Amino acid sequence: MKVVFSLICTMLFAFNVHAAGFLPNAKIVKIHGNAFINGDEVNEGAEIAKGMEIKIPKKGDYIVVKYQNGHKVRFTEATVKVEDLTEKVSLLSLIKGQVHTFVQKLTPGETFVVKTKYASFAVRGTKFGITIDEKKKKSYLCVCDGVVTATQGKKSADVHPNQDLWVGENTPKLDVNDSSPQMFNMTNAIIKELETL
Repeated sequence: MKVVFSLICTMLFAFNVHAAGFLPNAKIVKIHGNAFINGDEVNEGAEIAKGMEIKIPKKGDYIVVKYQNGHKVRFTEATVKVEDLTEKVSLLSLIKGQVHTFVQKLTPGETFVVKTKYASFAVRGTKFGITIDEKKKKSYLCVCDGVVTATQGKKSADVHPNQDLWVGENTPKLDVNDSSPQMFNMTNAIIKELETL
């Protein structure tokens, strides 16, 4: 009888945990170099959750994070704060470094946003890269596929494939331009590698 009761309690706990959204929505599937979460070094398979700070401190090092729904994100030489992460919401703050994404078409009510101190970038299912250029004090966005909406205060602009955007702290206007072949090809090569994982 105790065994049956224990089994029922375990099943109820598992159901409640799933219902509350505590099961992992994303995990690290590849590490090149060293990566840290909240100061502790981590290995492949580590789960990503709301509130975590991810650091990849060395030049050339990166990690790839895969979501349960198929989204894939690569952080290179980056510091990232996971502001929110559920089945429907992904909100990442890129503090420094680079992020490249392969985001599946979003389901109704789903959001995927990357914020920097200069602007936020909302996705509708796309492939893109964002870099924080600390010397220029700007964020750089390059879109390979789909559409990304860049927002800074009351200003916003849609960035389409083969386009890019630089955004600084006091950018008067969000000017979308055609991306150079070099920047597009470099961004696209990283994303194509993401797709194979």
